[in-house]
Amino acid sequence: MTDDIIDETPEIWGTGYSTDSSTVERDYDKFAETGTYDETFDEWGYVGPDTAAAIMRNYVPLASRVLDAACGSGLTGIALRRLGYTGITGIDISSSLLALAEQTGAYERVERVDMQVFPLPFADDEFDAVNFIGALTYFESGEILRDLCRIVRPGGHVVFSQRDDIMRERKYDVVLDGLERDGVWRRVFGTEPMPYLPHHPDYGDRIKVQYFVYEIV
Repeated sequence: MTDDIIDETPEIWGTGYSTDSSTVERDYDKFAETGTYDETFDEWGYVGPDTAAAIMRNYVPLASRVLDAACGSGLTGIALRRLGYTGITGIDISSSLLALAEQTGAYERVERVDMQVFPLPFADDEFDAVNFIGALTYFESGEILRDLCRIVRPGGHVVFSQRDDIMRERKYDVVLDGLERDGVWRRVFGTEPMPYLPHHPDYGDRIKVQYFVYEIV
């Protein structure tokens, strides 16, 4: 079953990923509709949601208004809720994944949003923090990060991950440092590359992930 879903959704994995939102939506809808989405990620050894939630807890108070951007089936929302966060909004492009996220009970609300369309449908300073895990791969530029900063109040935080191969190949540190030079945010935490999907055939030890926390200026 695992190999089947990789073959059926080739443009959301490994080096063949797409940054076209309709393609990403189609493939994640297809994956969600298998009924084995969470179980498959568990088989692949995916710990991103729990890792990101634990990192967020070090910087973001429990009473905060949190946006779980690209929330998928709600794995990160569940991890945040388990730590005591309650004011969580979830957004994703996949309606099928959002249906699963809503069933978790982790969110105050969920909403379908194409995050490739700017500005995002939220007011300036609407949130205290954003959690954006496992999805930056699908964005061609850093514009999404700039707009996420817009909707977080000064002093709030953006917690996100990026694949280490993309960090190298796209020189992504230049994007992150550029936002800092522009006075948008400042880095307060970053990890070395860590396991991402260690049991996924396209990732294994070849593709890892880094986590970052930035404070909005």
